[in-house]
Amino acid sequence: MTFRCGLLMLMLLAVSGALAAGEKLDADMRALEQARDLAGMQARLSEAEADELDSPEAWNWRAWLALAENGPDEAEALLEQGLKAFPDSAALELQQTALMVRGFNDVGNLGAMRLARRVRQGFERAVELGPDHVGARVALIMYYINAPRIAGGGEARAREHIDQLKQLSPAAYYDMQAIQASANGDREQALELVEQARAREDSAERRLNRGLILQALEDYPAARSSFRTIVEEYPTHGAAWYQLGRTSVLAEDWIDEGQEALQRFMALPTWPGDPSHAAAWWRLGQLHALAEDADAALGAFERSLALDADFEPAATALADLSARAN
Repeated sequence: MTFRCGLLMLMLLAVSGALAAGEKLDADMRALEQARDLAGMQARLSEAEADELDSPEAWNWRAWLALAENGPDEAEALLEQGLKAFPDSAALELQQTALMVRGFNDVGNLGAMRLARRVRQGFERAVELGPDHVGARVALIMYYINAPRIAGGGEARAREHIDQLKQLSPAAYYDMQAIQASANGDREQALELVEQARAREDSAERRLNRGLILQALEDYPAARSSFRTIVEEYPTHGAAWYQLGRTSVLAEDWIDEGQEALQRFMALPTWPGDPSHAAAWWRLGQLHALAEDADAALGAFERSLALDADFEPAATALADLSARAN
């Protein structure tokens, strides 16, 4: 059984509901999340007023930050507490179910089938609790599309919810379609769909998706431009800094800019799902190699392996560099 777990988690865990008690907190956290300002999110939550904290949004963001800082066990405990206080929260049900998706990597086929049923039921319950909750609707659609029929998947089940999503949020609809097109290898179509999503509702994540698709199409100047618009508006957006550096590697151009971008990425708090610092040092070593600075490249590859001894791209790059030196 194969699920696009990483993609699904990134889509889900950043989505929260908006109810009256936590509306101000939720709006502020969403704005900071758009900027990927992890330190700002931590500070905002720690300074929240008592009435803001007595809300499903507060429990949801507590769990999200716990996942980012300490891992799923603490996040799960917070979600259980939140659901005891607010059992009808679509957002909390959604995030708790999203945490289950991580378990597919740790169970066999029989266990995966059982877990899949629980995941499907959780997403279906989230939609029942919040019919207008865009994130819950997206999660259920992605489950139906990616899960095998035996686990309750199938495009026929997804179709009704896709129609509902298009009415609820055209931008989310086109963004989801773009992700599917890209996963299926139709990058030209994915780019067209991303542009349709951006035309309806621009965001840093849609610009990031656009840049990644342009990278895959080897349109490096356009990809670079897309990532630059993000970091110029949101200097704390680590993923955009990393991809700006990666674009320099792929294009074999803009070397100084790429080196600075990777350094900026490594200076920021680690955002869940972003590349590791080992990957960033490897990319930095590639840029040093392009600049014909063998000593700096050697040091960067060694730094990458010091952080992750099993990071094969850095080990291969280091071996190739050593072979050329000899």
